[in-house]
Amino acid sequence: MQKKLIALAIAGLASTAAFAQTNVTIYGIADMAVLGTTHLGAAGKQTQFNVNSGVLSTSRIGFKGVEDLGNGLKALFVLEYGLNVDDNAGIGGLVTSTSTNGRQQFVGLTGGFGTAVAGRLQTTGLDFSVAATALGGSTGIGAAYNAGGGTLITSASRANNAVAYISPSFGGVTVAYNHARLTEQAATSQAASATTSIGGNTDNTANLLSVSYANGPITAGAIYTKVVASQTNLANDDVKEWGLRAGYDFSVVKLQALYQQQKSEAAAVAGGKDKKWAVSVTVPVGAKVGVIAEYAALNVGSTAGADNVKVGTLAATYALSKRTTAYAGMVAKRVQSDVGAQGADTNIYATGLRHSF
Repeated sequence: MQKKLIALAIAGLASTAAFAQTNVTIYGIADMAVLGTTHLGAAGKQTQFNVNSGVLSTSRIGFKGVEDLGNGLKALFVLEYGLNVDDNAGIGGLVTSTSTNGRQQFVGLTGGFGTAVAGRLQTTGLDFSVAATALGGSTGIGAAYNAGGGTLITSASRANNAVAYISPSFGGVTVAYNHARLTEQAATSQAASATTSIGGNTDNTANLLSVSYANGPITAGAIYTKVVASQTNLANDDVKEWGLRAGYDFSVVKLQALYQQQKSEAAAVAGGKDKKWAVSVTVPVGAKVGVIAEYAALNVGSTAGADNVKVGTLAATYALSKRTTAYAGMVAKRVQSDVGAQGADTNIYATGLRHSF
């Protein structure tokens, strides 16, 4: 009996030592909502009802850890995967055409110099969009996201084959730089054509540089991105975008604003630019209730016959606990189409529950 107790004690010490090396945390969000979408341009104003995952916040599960290497240096990793809670899809089983299994997967080092990581990254472009408005992280009812447009929330929001550097905070100011090889081409001999890029094939790359500020009630940020398509005529493949955001928390109300501008060298309308702006107002009602109003507008100037979009959102959240939030919202989307498309105007009604762990 005594030998068994000694063996168990030794095993326990060994296990404790192993876990002390790296502190691993399991985290995530389970978000479910019932939605009704009324298509105003359809015959009879048809309404479709759905039970959807990830309306207020995208459902996910993740694993993250930090190991102290000494002298202020730490190793870190994150493995985070999307969840479609309403389907039999499993971990990483998001089923929409634009989603992918791994939200972010990286390993890196952090210390007094800042943080450097490599892998599949949630870029500083997505961080910018999420921080810009109260519902910036909501693909279901966020006005800015539903207005569409901008590489900050599409091709460069999450990037494969990427590296990133995030500086320490200097009086609330943080600088971040991301570089990604979105698709990697095999090296080939250079073709004789004058339009072929130097060295033959070229990688589809993205470069993002941002500056963020957070100090007391004030938040602000600026970002510049450049995405180069993997084609032969690089002069016509650049997509450049810049954005500004600002916010101020008056305690009784929080105001936030966003402006983005994108220009594609290969646009159908020469010199055309896409512009998006959004405003967000959050009013706390007591300790548990928040009322949110957002408005966003997208003006498409880069593509002939494209749609211009205006979106308004009114939502309310109720904190059932620190980790569980009930919410309801309405989204009105109006589309001004240059090509006479019907059925694009919609009203969305949502009520749901989000639990974070």
